[in-house]
Amino acid sequence: MAMTFFLRLFFMHVGLTVGATITYSCLSNVTCGCSLNSAVLTKIVGGEPAVTDTWGWAVSIRTGNSHICGGSLISSTLILTAAHCLISIRSIKSLHINVGSKYLSSRRQQESASNIYIHRDYDSNTMANDIAIIELSSSINMDDLSVALICLPPIVDTEYPPTNATVVAIGWGVLSSGDKAPSDSLQQVTLQIISYTNLDCRTSVSNDNIQFCAGVQGGGKGIENEILIRLE
Repeated sequence: MAMTFFLRLFFMHVGLTVGATITYSCLSNVTCGCSLNSAVLTKIVGGEPAVTDTWGWAVSIRTGNSHICGGSLISSTLILTAAHCLISIRSIKSLHINVGSKYLSSRRQQESASNIYIHRDYDSNTMANDIAIIELSSSINMDDLSVALICLPPIVDTEYPPTNATVVAIGWGVLSSGDKAPSDSLQQVTLQIISYTNLDCRTSVSNDNIQFCAGVQGGGKGIENEILIRLE
């Protein structure tokens, strides 16, 4: 059995496809995976800015005033992120997490970190088990309608997510290879799960039991393919 997490990319499954757009919506009474507004993605090359209050679990992890990585809110006090983001952090006191805003330049809620937990089998060479948890010093105000929790994936006996499944990557990464500063506005892009038997994936994935690929074959959406992590 494998429990799967997106680390460098974060996702929801397709809710509804209409014409040239994909809409992600959910029932307002669910406890996770539902933001204030439905997310709508148009099928354009290179992704697009996210609409306000559509990915309420997306957080900006910072050292000082500098954004270093994104993360996902999994409880009022816990952030799921990648181990490679935290492995070189020398002082927990330097970490701050911004929650509830799609803009890096805007601060809605900010909390400090009290502990970080890096997967004991994280391998910086193969990127296997590239997963970490940040424990916050204080609880996030979950009454804030701009904040939501991401749903953790189910424990299943079959391949998850399945090959060719549509997923969404969100984050504040650079918008082109020549950029040095991240986008101020949260970005979103549609990707597909790529089979581990694909030639591009076979040259990148060291262990298909704990890693898988997502991207756009041939490029055109910011990345050609991306190694993601399965945690067993």
